[in-house]
Amino acid sequence: MKNIVKGAEPDKLITYRENSPQGTWDNCKNNKNRRKEIQQQLLNDQGGVCAYCEIDLKAGQVVEKADFRVEHFHPKSDGTTAHNWHLDWGNLLACCNGGSQRDVVDAENRFSSPDHSCDIPKNNEDWTGEIINPLELPVSPCIFQYVRHTGEVNIHAKHCAEAGIDVTLAQKTIDKLRLDSERLKRLRKPVLNKVNDELRGMVAQGLTLEAAQEKLAQAYFCKNTHQGRWPSFFSAIRNYLGGAAENQLVAINYIG
Repeated sequence: MKNIVKGAEPDKLITYRENSPQGTWDNCKNNKNRRKEIQQQLLNDQGGVCAYCEIDLKAGQVVEKADFRVEHFHPKSDGTTAHNWHLDWGNLLACCNGGSQRDVVDAENRFSSPDHSCDIPKNNEDWTGEIINPLELPVSPCIFQYVRHTGEVNIHAKHCAEAGIDVTLAQKTIDKLRLDSERLKRLRKPVLNKVNDELRGMVAQGLTLEAAQEKLAQAYFCKNTHQGRWPSFFSAIRNYLGGAAENQLVAINYIG
């Protein structure tokens, strides 16, 4: 999970909410143009990666479904308050299907039922205060760390302390969203191995380790060279490249 900064609320969502203050998300998304505008802004805000696991969100093909869904962090079905969570821009996130869809694009890698993650185990539960909201994560430091040869994710206790985030809350975020599921470990591992291979290749060609790390950080962490998208498993790559990644993110004025 990485931090997210919300961009401007889509005009069509504002208009719909003004005209239908008690409208539902299902009715809102029934308008194709409105749905596309909302989805595109979510993708822009998140750099094209899932709000929870950071896999790249893929568009659908002719037969296959997109590996993309709109998630409501606070359950939209909550009837305990008068607030309409369905249409609250600050409550909307872009997520993958969490391994739950057999006919999703790239299903041979992404379908893993019942090994689900992200908003699938969350379902309609209100986990406010029980897991971290990616909108409330600090820009730095990265509170999660990753193991290259297994793809595992765990807590960086020192960084949690620096960020003022309780380690128990951080661990619950991993556990409840199943961010360390077998599916996600299997998908993260080759990404980290690729970065490692690139690093080793550059060193073999004569670059110092520090220079190679810097060069890779510049290549991976520059949205302008990737059609406005961050790399899949952003935080895992960030963690692996260490100080070079942090320096690059500072250099590009990274905020989310």
